[in-house]
Amino acid sequence: MTRICEGLNVIEYGAGSVATSMAGMVLADAGARVIKIEPPDGDRLRKENESGFVVWNRGKESLVADLRTSQGQRTLRELAAKADVAIEGFAPGVTKAWGIDGDTLRKANDALVHLSITGFGEDNPYSNVKAYDPLVAAKVGLWARGGFGHREGPQMYPVNWASFGAAMQGIAGIMAALHVRETTGRGQSVKGTLFAGLDPLDYFVHNIVQLMAKRGEEPSGDSRTATSASRYGVLVATKDGRFIQTSTLLPHQGKALCEVAGIESCLEEPRFARLPMFDNADDAQAWEDMLLEAFREQDLDYWTPRLEASPDVAFEIAATSEEGLDHPQIVHNGDSMSVNDPALGAVRQVGPLFHSEDTPMEPIASAPSLNANNGPFADRVPIKGGGASPKHPFAGLTVVEFGYYYAMPFAVTMLATLGARVIKIEDGNGDPMRMSFGPEVGTTRTTARKESVSLDLSTAEGRKIAQEIVAKADLFVTGFRSNVANKLGLGWEELSKINPRLVYMNAAGYGIDGPYAKRALYAQAAQAVAGCFGRQTGYWAKPEVNIDMSVIELQAVVLPRLGQVVDGDSNAALAVLPALAMALYHQQRTGKGQKVFTSMIAGNAWAYSDDFCTYNNKRPMLICDEEYYGIHALERIYKTKEGWVQLVVRNDREVHDFLSAVGKADLLNDQRFATPAARLDNADALIAELESVFAAKTAAEWESSLSADGIGCVECNMKGHAVVTAFDPVLLESGLTMKYDHPLFGEMVRVAPPLTFSETPSRAEGAPCQRGEHNHKILAELGYSTDQIASLEASGAVAAMAKQ
Repeated sequence: MTRICEGLNVIEYGAGSVATSMAGMVLADAGARVIKIEPPDGDRLRKENESGFVVWNRGKESLVADLRTSQGQRTLRELAAKADVAIEGFAPGVTKAWGIDGDTLRKANDALVHLSITGFGEDNPYSNVKAYDPLVAAKVGLWARGGFGHREGPQMYPVNWASFGAAMQGIAGIMAALHVRETTGRGQSVKGTLFAGLDPLDYFVHNIVQLMAKRGEEPSGDSRTATSASRYGVLVATKDGRFIQTSTLLPHQGKALCEVAGIESCLEEPRFARLPMFDNADDAQAWEDMLLEAFREQDLDYWTPRLEASPDVAFEIAATSEEGLDHPQIVHNGDSMSVNDPALGAVRQVGPLFHSEDTPMEPIASAPSLNANNGPFADRVPIKGGGASPKHPFAGLTVVEFGYYYAMPFAVTMLATLGARVIKIEDGNGDPMRMSFGPEVGTTRTTARKESVSLDLSTAEGRKIAQEIVAKADLFVTGFRSNVANKLGLGWEELSKINPRLVYMNAAGYGIDGPYAKRALYAQAAQAVAGCFGRQTGYWAKPEVNIDMSVIELQAVVLPRLGQVVDGDSNAALAVLPALAMALYHQQRTGKGQKVFTSMIAGNAWAYSDDFCTYNNKRPMLICDEEYYGIHALERIYKTKEGWVQLVVRNDREVHDFLSAVGKADLLNDQRFATPAARLDNADALIAELESVFAAKTAAEWESSLSADGIGCVECNMKGHAVVTAFDPVLLESGLTMKYDHPLFGEMVRVAPPLTFSETPSRAEGAPCQRGEHNHKILAELGYSTDQIASLEASGAVAAMAKQ
């Protein structure tokens, strides 16, 4: 077997679902035979997002079956009888009414793993929210960060964050269920949500708002209030109007940036002695002002070689997604590739989710033409089974984590919800994230359900203990640059000799080698590589808009409009999660370990993959208008009598239903709005019509009436994503969030595990670990006596648990 999913039969069916398309894409890249079920006129994404369809459906086959008919339903059931995996993306209750839901299909094929992805799950007050990214994001408060001082109301971002997250989590769920099936012989139902797909975007703020409430303060979902006296990332603009995203999470990085900018004299001032942290917001702003002034003096061509020449400066140029295809490290890693399409020609696009020599991820073809397939599935490969179900899908597996901050560690946090035991190796200072946003606030998410052992790896004793831990593990994952692990005795060559069946994952910022591999990388710069600026900020990111402005004008007009959702870490975490799960599944089936790697920049490219591609006559990606209300009249935010609504209406049937429901059926006969192209050309006129419509009722009233009719419209929650996560009673009552006991903060709320399983539940319990909390437990398991452990702590090879 040369590919992880070789021999697996997969069916995918969803009504224009981005999440199911991306999930099927990963399995196809990994060697599965994936048949996409399409209606007679084709999957809606063929028209609604052509470039997304081309990328997200590569390597698949197409089979036309109208699932609204008995013949189409019979066709799907016949396929499912020989399938290993089914991926469904319909609204709750739809496929059950058609007799093709997971429970029905699994009665005929108990080896089937069935994944369904909905917006907010089934049978709760939010279940009727259509599973469209903007609707889910608006409902949970992500749009509430909008405005940034230049206007009132929410701000829309046309990015498929929720779908990307749900797809990556869903793939991990499929692999976990297949892992269980190897033992029991039985498949099971797995359920994911777009709500959970958005969760990784909140790195720590939902913890801060809960602590504010405990102190009697008014919770604020604005993360800027928590970091106003720090500058972990500064966005600067060059003389020729290009933006450069810098990251300064550590003092030496801020110092290096000052030296490159020629403002190193500021380092002699006491008020800048602790940068990137400052005593007050005024000092932080003063430092940012100096950087802005300095970079504005020269063009990008002047700054690029100087920034590259300083290895301690973490930065990236704000590129478009198409420009990202040519990033030197993207090219070196194989994270951009060309796939020939019979109709479009060569399509340059995002590469595989991860890389390995033993089990290559290799897209074999472009997206299929409608109804192009190779006939029925062959019979499934028999599964021995017969074993008992584990408590959780990955129960019994041990993962050793060696890395800091958020991207890789949060991927392992999500893996821990699938039942794997996770041992986090830290030094005596601990993961810097523990103190970055207040004591233990930042790592409340990234250390949950883990055990911490604190070792000095510069000592022979510390390295020996680390290697002994890995010798008994199934997977070792590091987020450090490859030379770091190698120097400390934790490189692939050394560990694979100790443990030949070990899966070794490197998930560093830029990859394991290449022109940028030794550079540090953080969230805001990582997302810049993938094109977040062009997608999130659109018009205001264009150089021609700011090129003639002074720094003061830049600060007053442009920078307030460049506020982005920081997704560089969350995108990376979401891409690492399925890579880990797939590698573990391969290990179980073959008994073999292997070295695999991915990178933060690759994860971000995947998140923007519908535009991280180029081909002849590619349609430009729609971006928001200058004020970030929406991408066109029917995917837009509207002000109502009270509050704001997010509207998403995407096809002719939805247009008909919507205009009829709001009393504007006469517009159906208006040639200005008769076709999608006409509606784009006459967007201002249609917006004016709809503004008067929505002004007649409150946002809550519009959501209630339109959602009941299956129309995509929700009230924009203006409390903020973090506040909604922490305090929304519907989420708590429906089990989408849960209460737990934090060892330092008492009762807290967090998002529940992202996946539910019909037979082997996710692991919900597990508090965040403190540095060194499990030293004694882990060393005792390795055979160390109490006296030996005390001696190791006295020598410093083992750092005693941190005292709070």
